[in-house]
Amino acid sequence: MFIVGGSRQTPAKAHEGAVALEFLMLFPFVVAMLYGAAIYGIVFFSQYRLQSVVDRSVATALYVDRSAYATSELQTQVESRALNALSGLLAKQPEPLKSMSPGDGACGVETVGGVGGVEMLRCTLTYDYKANPIVPVMSFGMLGTFPPLPDTLTAEAHAAF
Repeated sequence: MFIVGGSRQTPAKAHEGAVALEFLMLFPFVVAMLYGAAIYGIVFFSQYRLQSVVDRSVATALYVDRSAYATSELQTQVESRALNALSGLLAKQPEPLKSMSPGDGACGVETVGGVGGVEMLRCTLTYDYKANPIVPVMSFGMLGTFPPLPDTLTAEAHAAF
């Protein structure tokens, strides 16, 4: 027997409520870990989708028939084909990725390596995650938000042609 607070208790009575107290202390952390894992899974999958769209648009642009166009027109044809593919692939994405517009300059050709260098097609998509979050985050006032997420999701692909 133990004397707790002036009364006699058995060992089982002395520890009564300890499990409930441990549960109350650990439950928020377990829920936070599950919530964070779910949020990060959704964000990483969205990043994967953006990267897939950009990769496929660059690959599609490289199927231009070089013999059908003059050298001066080839760059324009590759850029327009990449932008068309990018727009079409974005339209097939779920909201809010579908609402993105590739915008001017999302796909462009640049010369790498100076004069006589290699022509490189580069496509980039940037999703403003801070302005338009895919999933809600919890805000704790002065402590910030949970889980911490990136401000933007960026996907880039490039290929020489």
